[in-house]
Amino acid sequence: MTFLSVQCSFSEVTMRVTRLLIGLTTLTVLTLASARSASACSCEPSGPPCQNVFHVDAVFAGTVLSISALPDEGPPLRPGEFRIPQALRVEFAEVMALRGIQGAAVSVLTAGSGPACGYAFKVGERYLVYASRNQNGTGFVTGICSRTRRLADAGDDLRFLQTLSTPSDTRGRVYGTISHWEQDLATGEPRQHGPVSDVYVSVRGSGSAFEALSDARGRYEVKVPPGRYEVTALPPTGFSTRYLRRTIELRDARACFVADFSVRFDGRIKGVVRQSSGEPAERVAVEVMAADAVGKAGNIHTLRASTDAGGSFEFVEVPPGRYVVGVDLTPRMNADVIFPTTFHPGTMDATLATVVQLDGGQQRELEPMTLPPARRSYRLTGRVVFEDGSPAPGAFISLADGGATWRQVAAGIKPESDGTFSFVVHEGRSYLARASYWDEAQRKQIGGAVGPFVVTGEMGPLKVVLSEAR
Repeated sequence: MTFLSVQCSFSEVTMRVTRLLIGLTTLTVLTLASARSASACSCEPSGPPCQNVFHVDAVFAGTVLSISALPDEGPPLRPGEFRIPQALRVEFAEVMALRGIQGAAVSVLTAGSGPACGYAFKVGERYLVYASRNQNGTGFVTGICSRTRRLADAGDDLRFLQTLSTPSDTRGRVYGTISHWEQDLATGEPRQHGPVSDVYVSVRGSGSAFEALSDARGRYEVKVPPGRYEVTALPPTGFSTRYLRRTIELRDARACFVADFSVRFDGRIKGVVRQSSGEPAERVAVEVMAADAVGKAGNIHTLRASTDAGGSFEFVEVPPGRYVVGVDLTPRMNADVIFPTTFHPGTMDATLATVVQLDGGQQRELEPMTLPPARRSYRLTGRVVFEDGSPAPGAFISLADGGATWRQVAAGIKPESDGTFSFVVHEGRSYLARASYWDEAQRKQIGGAVGPFVVTGEMGPLKVVLSEAR
């Protein structure tokens, strides 16, 4: 296999790409789900060909000859067990070098699974591969975060590669689209609201600055010489300016870089929380909830902010909508202090809650809210044991919300060597104590639970028994 970094002349590339483009017209394009869409991998988009070509070390077309797993350093497998390999070596034959390599055979590495960003190559298939050198510079790696794809789907890439031999401008392109999105607090889902015009975009480099305005379709474009730049979008008044700056690099005058930005309204709700004594309530978790979600079961989405030393809080980037504001509207993980559910202006009756109507980018300041005394807290203790009564120090135990047992309210911990554990619980709250244990000898999970139970005062120790039936 060869890992030479000798680049072909542009005239050679043009002839090779032309032959590939002609060949594409005779291929039958199959409708297949791409490896990218089936993966849980999260990475920066590779961008169009004019961007990705100059951000990798090699581009070639080739047919997969073989795929083999690299040696695995994990523990020995038991009979019948299977482990997804950490890395795969993919051997290519009939290689047509387009950039960065030469030779008729090439070997690249890719991760062993989609969630690890590995590309799902198939033996016998022909691909256009974008590859980068590995850390020690001795080989190439690729994955679904690059533009690697079946050759039958690479028409745009090949057409761009064909243009590399023609004279070009001395400046590359930086372009993108400005779009508007908001989170629907009632469902927790994002909602797209289309393009945003008249957004000022600046592209600043060493001693140079360029600027543009987004058009009615939200698009902008500037031409800049090769180099490193900071791209900043400044939306109209009422929109948030967070996360609207990024650093880019154009490595060639024929290169491009796509810098898309998403903007959202900077609606704000602020106020002050006081203790029942009238003193400022510091480090209290305040929530904003969609008014239509009050009293509903299930996974309710809220925004949270913590009060400062003066009891003040402020929510930023609140989308347009109708909201209620309060304290302990939903259960929290590992909460040391819990108050009775209280809505602004200081009532435990949801029908008397202040409804805050917020338009796009609007700011609202609420009257001070006074809280009732916090719920009393207690130390809940217990033991996790096997069915024979022996302690289970290797188990995990956690607390769930007794009214919605899918919601965990205390992070899982390991019991002490004698199986004992303890949690902080709060008066008036319902809990479910749940334990689990992986039985290595039997290769199976066992578990146990106690509850739901409501805390009304000091409680005796719990006994959580692990059994296969649970």
